[in-house]
Amino acid sequence: MLLTARDLMQTNLVSVPPTLTLPQLEERFLEDGVSGYPVLEKDRLVGIVSRSDIVRRLCLERSSAEHSTDFYHFSDPVVDSSIDSFDDIAKRVGKRVEGLHVHDVMVRLLITVRPSHSVHHVARALVDNRIHRVLVTEDQKLRGIISSTDLVRLLADGETEDPMRAARTNR
Repeated sequence: MLLTARDLMQTNLVSVPPTLTLPQLEERFLEDGVSGYPVLEKDRLVGIVSRSDIVRRLCLERSSAEHSTDFYHFSDPVVDSSIDSFDDIAKRVGKRVEGLHVHDVMVRLLITVRPSHSVHHVARALVDNRIHRVLVTEDQKLRGIISSTDLVRLLADGETEDPMRAARTNR
């Protein structure tokens, strides 16, 4: 029997709106014990957001803050160098990120599979796109989500065994 996305997908979907702030999103990550959510706006799938997206944004914000600080230090020798210590930069970045929302960090280019796609197709989508979760859609509606953990669980449980091999060894 060929396993499909329908067999593996999680259907008890929890999503977030694009207007949720990043501090609220972090609370949701902790409450729900997950690391990513589909982003829905009025029941329409508009993106996906994960902790990795937040880390990526933090790195971008920090780099931007450091570059602007370097610019001012090099262009104005009168500027007090103690003003822009790493602590000051971290505080600025933290303050900036607190004001961001899910729509500021979410991924809009969605990698999706259909419920009828094989588990191999799902795994290939995850690997080829270097992602940890794929959305299962049908008729432009979100039907489920499959994470890399779901695939690992499938392997750990031995569900990917060749049924003919199992039959041959049980003779």
